[in-house]
Amino acid sequence: MSETWTLGEVFVLRHAGFPFDWLESLGLSAELLEETTRLLEDEDALLAAVRTEGVDADAFQEALARGREPVLKPRHGPEVRDALARYQSRRAALQARYTGERQALRPRLRERAADPAIQEAVFLSSPAMFDNVWTRYLRGGERPDTSDARRVERQVYTYLQRFCAKNETTSFFGPISYGERTTQDEYDVRTVPSGNTRRRTFFSFWAVTELARAVGRERGLRAHLPLRLNPLFTVTPGRAACEPLKLDVSLSPQAEALLSVLRQHPTPVEAARVLGVAVEDVERQALPLVKTALLLWGLPFRPNDFGTFESVRDAVAALPESEARGRWLERLDALARLRADFETADLARRRELLPRMEAAFTEATGKPARRGEGQVYADRLILYEEASSPFRLRFGARFTAELEAALTGALDLSAAYGEKVQRGFREQVRDALGPDARAMDLLEYAVRLRPDTVSGSRFSPVPPVLLDEDGARARTLPVDFLGTSTPGGRYALPDVCLAAKPDGGFEVMLARVHHHLLLWSWLSAFQPERERYASVASRWLDADPAARGLVGLSIRRRNKGFYVFPGRRLVYSVSDVLDVEEGALTPADVRVEPTPEGPRLVDGKGQALSLYLPLDDFSSYPPFAALAHPQVLHAPLRTKGRHLPRLSVGGAVYQRERWDVPASRLAGPSGFDLFLAVQRERRAGGWPRFVFMRSSKERKPYLIDTASPFALDLLSHLAREAERLSVEEMYPAPEQLWLKDARGRYTCELRMQFTRWSNGTPVPVTQGLG
Repeated sequence: MSETWTLGEVFVLRHAGFPFDWLESLGLSAELLEETTRLLEDEDALLAAVRTEGVDADAFQEALARGREPVLKPRHGPEVRDALARYQSRRAALQARYTGERQALRPRLRERAADPAIQEAVFLSSPAMFDNVWTRYLRGGERPDTSDARRVERQVYTYLQRFCAKNETTSFFGPISYGERTTQDEYDVRTVPSGNTRRRTFFSFWAVTELARAVGRERGLRAHLPLRLNPLFTVTPGRAACEPLKLDVSLSPQAEALLSVLRQHPTPVEAARVLGVAVEDVERQALPLVKTALLLWGLPFRPNDFGTFESVRDAVAALPESEARGRWLERLDALARLRADFETADLARRRELLPRMEAAFTEATGKPARRGEGQVYADRLILYEEASSPFRLRFGARFTAELEAALTGALDLSAAYGEKVQRGFREQVRDALGPDARAMDLLEYAVRLRPDTVSGSRFSPVPPVLLDEDGARARTLPVDFLGTSTPGGRYALPDVCLAAKPDGGFEVMLARVHHHLLLWSWLSAFQPERERYASVASRWLDADPAARGLVGLSIRRRNKGFYVFPGRRLVYSVSDVLDVEEGALTPADVRVEPTPEGPRLVDGKGQALSLYLPLDDFSSYPPFAALAHPQVLHAPLRTKGRHLPRLSVGGAVYQRERWDVPASRLAGPSGFDLFLAVQRERRAGGWPRFVFMRSSKERKPYLIDTASPFALDLLSHLAREAERLSVEEMYPAPEQLWLKDARGRYTCELRMQFTRWSNGTPVPVTQGLG
């Protein structure tokens, strides 16, 4: 009997910013869909009659699929001719109705696109799209139904499906909120007003980094910026070396003297004063050492914080008075004022402010103010925005216990799978290192196992688990389907969906498992109780024996994403002054010891360590995954055929129903023929009306309403140049959505900390968000 996994005290609620009803309203009528079903039944009857006669059945079927008139031959009897006449009559009537309804939906699409909140969401997502496509579309009025008009409508629908069906975390169209477990028992899930619907606008991390680098290039300021010794180097008399990276620096007596004072006197001005030389002489001595990466020179600031920009401003303000310092403070203060104005401005004002901010940024840094210009989802502006949700959740005590029981089996299966995968990674690393491997520091280990430097080695991705296809629409897998994990504490950060039942209560869906802890991070932007939020992870880290020796692998912040690991940290890559963390372990402080089972990480005293991996990518990168804490990974379950049933484990859905479709079937047709082709696929496979679709050429999934002409144009676009389409049911389904307000229903998911305790007894939690 497995130990129950325990839900943390606080969790994160993420939901779409616009109601799903808006998307649903862009579909064809139920009556038209019923008539389509009758047409396909007539088509089946026609093909059955043709096959009975045995005359060109394949050619007949292909003609119908392509929307062409089948060729009747003298040998075709009256049954085929009558069936064809009925089919053609119904098809002509249906096509006329389809054309009429599609025309009626076009103004409705424009009406949704004209909503002021939708316009602002598009502007924040991609100003280039808003300026070049959206505003022209709205100004254009009623247009002929041309291929160019359909292309624009497809682009508009692409954004609408994102805003109404994706649980993103961006501004008011992907707001953040929180929930809590309580000791109360008179309800299961209670939605209460959050009392907080504000926005926070931040400068993007890449933009702040560019500003700091520009400060570092300022000649009038460089002498007051710290020089830091790269912790990857070992300094010995006359030499500094980083053996794994093949870096070797000869040190003159003057360079050795400089290095000897930098720890206490890190700036060129301070070092020159102690050494009794000119500041220019220190800079001349330092520059070659900076070029070899032995020294790192730049403006330090706080990277893993919401106040990153402000910390750059504070760092500049702390410099001695000078013309350059004053000029940079004026630049930064001007940017700060523009950002503050932007945060509270309406769309019209924001359209004025953004170009001004971008021009000021480019003038200060010499760098373009946008990255990935014009690509859907890909614009990377110099700022980003988060917004709080009007909703907050509370779980009753009985429901919390039921949720924990429902997810325990699925998380145990994930722990067993993660352990199996990790064992494979350890064996891959063992074999790549070879039988004569010796103990080495972490950097040497990382360099030796880079895929581009390991001869004959190809690290595999996380392997799928293949099931036999049996035609069932749903299956329940045993909890020990993949074996059992070894006893001991575990942590996981799953995304959980709740699907409302018609008679009350909820089905539970384990949508995805992240091998992470709920840390203070970018998701905490509107969390008023940092200590309580952070304690969800620290309680397990402090109290569970399995947490001993867990060290956080330090990584560079990526865009807005940052995570604050509360325990010891380990630096393994250093290329900038920001990578030098005070008090962090360095690669030379730890050793990787080869064993027959795989690599083992230990500290300087020989005590076993395990890595906390802050990014999902690292969980499937064998060199790091092999050294990680026992992993909990979502098993990618697949079948050998083209259909995967909905799979449940324990009391939770583990995998949505999925179909694999050759893209060629849907890449060619257009218009009404495309609509019929999709309805044939839907009818044959048993698809629901709403599915998520991903092409073999596109990583992101798109919601496809099989009853919406605009969604079908998007589907056709995805199918072009792709080999296969992966189709997955929308679950929870539209009728199971329970997060609601006056506008309608919202898709949502819960990011929740679950822990398994070594002794089976969790530390008690406190109560009350206040």
